[in-house]
Amino acid sequence: MKRSLALLVILVGINLCSFIAMYYVYFPWMNKVDSQELEESILGDARFLNFRLSLLDYSYSPQTIAKAEHELNIKIKALTQQQLGMEPSYFERLKDNRYGIDMERPEGPSAYLLLNDNQTILTIGPYPKVDSDIQLRDWLFYIILLILFNAVAVLVVYRHINEALRGAIKAIGELDLGELKLKKIKSPLTNITQNTPKVVKHIQGLHKQHQQSLYNQRDLMHAVAHEFRGPMARLSFALDLFSQTKSKDRQQELTKDMDDALSELDDLVKEVLGYSRLKDGRFPLELEEFDLRKITEHVIDKVKTLYPEKNFILKSDPPDAITLYADCNLIDRVMINLIRNAARFSNSMVKVVLICFKDSIEIRVEDDGPGIPPGKRNRIFEPFTRLDFSRNRDSGGAGLGLAIAKGIITRHKGTIWAEDSRELGGAVLTIHMPLKQKDEQIDKTRS
Repeated sequence: MKRSLALLVILVGINLCSFIAMYYVYFPWMNKVDSQELEESILGDARFLNFRLSLLDYSYSPQTIAKAEHELNIKIKALTQQQLGMEPSYFERLKDNRYGIDMERPEGPSAYLLLNDNQTILTIGPYPKVDSDIQLRDWLFYIILLILFNAVAVLVVYRHINEALRGAIKAIGELDLGELKLKKIKSPLTNITQNTPKVVKHIQGLHKQHQQSLYNQRDLMHAVAHEFRGPMARLSFALDLFSQTKSKDRQQELTKDMDDALSELDDLVKEVLGYSRLKDGRFPLELEEFDLRKITEHVIDKVKTLYPEKNFILKSDPPDAITLYADCNLIDRVMINLIRNAARFSNSMVKVVLICFKDSIEIRVEDDGPGIPPGKRNRIFEPFTRLDFSRNRDSGGAGLGLAIAKGIITRHKGTIWAEDSRELGGAVLTIHMPLKQKDEQIDKTRS
């Protein structure tokens, strides 16, 4: 508010100064110039008439006067000193110079020419007085003066604002904006006006991500606590029974139950830690070239041992090796989670399709199971989400498999989504990602 008021005062002061300069400098100067121009014009007429009469020995006739009036376009009269009321001192100067002018006559400036008899004076005029009214040229000059004075004021203010904005630009440049790239613009004002909305939008996005991260973390903690209850309850129950039974066979059974519960807790901790690392993105990808088809074949062979009654089909385009530059271990984890998930919910068949494009690859894992309801196709990628809501787990049934797969694909700049399988009638999970990942900069302070 204070700066705006100061700027207003400066502008008012500048315009007041321009008015003062106009009224007390420009107008007197222009009146003087106009008076000088009129005086030169009257003197020119007097010299012309003096030259004309000098040829006639300073005598005149009505025809001579009429011709001079026509040529000069001004009234000429023959009067005496008394008729003119001319002061003696001026009349004496007129005798010496023959002609002269009087710019101060009430009726207007006039010129005088003394004839041969030293009594008759030819009076030329009166001429129109100098016009002191504001004219178009005065308005033009005033506008130019205003533009000049205001331009100086604006330039001073602009330079001051630029200096202030440079500090803001420097502060913005020191922010960690991640992938946001700001344009390097020389003008600080243009820089601020173009880049500030981008920074604000980026910060708003970070704020939303932070809020969402807090909500996800809260939900994850609740889900983890819920998942821990099952094995912890079985472990506590087995410990109570173990202290009460004396049968060695029963104790061995309880020991096995406790080992299974501990293994389940250990697997759950590993899954949660793996998911947390993917969400944080603290660890760089270990990029290398590998054959995706070969990895997929190996994964299918491992899943077949868990589901020997299921039929697995692999198709790829091209049918030979498909070279992928990515993190081999993480992509292997994705393929295991997707193929095992499809086998778990399929009736009898799982189909894996690999399609290679120019710069990207599409991976489709289909099954002939019951499919995924439309309202749950996005939720299946959230932690601890199960379609059957059962507490019975087969291998890898902690509810983090698809969430981890999505995290890995997101780290590889790809996307994953679920839809209905038109060919098999069940569900199809589709991945689209680049064939070659860009090398990441490793932050040693965070790794």
